[in-house]
Amino acid sequence: MRLLSVIATTMVALMVIFAPADATGQPPATPAPAAAAADAPPARLPFPPGATHAYVDLQRVAAQSSIGQSANQQVQSLSEAKLAQIEATNAELAASQQKLQQSGGILSNEAQLQLQAEIESLNTRVQRQQQDAEAEVVRFQQGLQLDFNAKLAPALDQVGATRGLSFIFSVGEGGIAWANPALDVTADVILALDAAPPTP
Repeated sequence: MRLLSVIATTMVALMVIFAPADATGQPPATPAPAAAAADAPPARLPFPPGATHAYVDLQRVAAQSSIGQSANQQVQSLSEAKLAQIEATNAELAASQQKLQQSGGILSNEAQLQLQAEIESLNTRVQRQQQDAEAEVVRFQQGLQLDFNAKLAPALDQVGATRGLSFIFSVGEGGIAWANPALDVTADVILALDAAPPTP
């Protein structure tokens, strides 16, 4: 259904917080600086003393942090609720179409015209429901994204200050081909993000 494809596309496009899971149910692979076993996270290496730069995997932050997991669940729940509404209208539309097809010469011309008008109305309602659902899901995702960004920035500030860093790079943006795995502060960012007070 078109709604599902639009929602899936939007989830990918609207930032890592909405990155969909792959067929195994795990977050999609990112171009991590070091290879790791597919079924286990890499062992945490000691952070190099005196290092002034590090990197973070925002897809891991989104997938493993409490706020990212909550956002994914909320978007999924809203999408499923909207889809259920559309499917209910579609079922009503299918029933009316079947009634018209099976009526043959049973219904009067006036009754057939009324049923055709009902079908057209239901078609219009389905299209409107799809458009409204798509717009509502996008608005909802954008709100969650703003909340995520608002909490991510101070989390990065905290990790940078604690580690004495000058830069924190983001992997998966096409700018890092390789980096020392010991410079990965993703786990620190997740901890700082989860420790942030809830939004009032």
